[in-house]
Amino acid sequence: METFRHNLTPVEVKKFLQATARLTENLLLRYCWRTEAACPVCGAVGLLRAAGLSLYSSSIDKLTHELRYCLSCGFQELNTLESCERL
Repeated sequence: METFRHNLTPVEVKKFLQATARLTENLLLRYCWRTEAACPVCGAVGLLRAAGLSLYSSSIDKLTHELRYCLSCGFQELNTLESCERL
């Protein structure tokens, strides 16, 4: 199993994981990257994008959810990714 990959500081990882714990309760987070995108709420640059795998998924190698999070204002958005199996 691969470890959690990220490009954040340890403090930012802790803040991200604590703030999104309710949304990611049934997800195995695979990665989290700071992007150059701006937050849709506050406009701060550096929106975090994370991807995870549902613990209820039948396949361990597919990403099932995408999470966007802003460290500045706390904006959170969780989306379900469409896979070939669901189309």
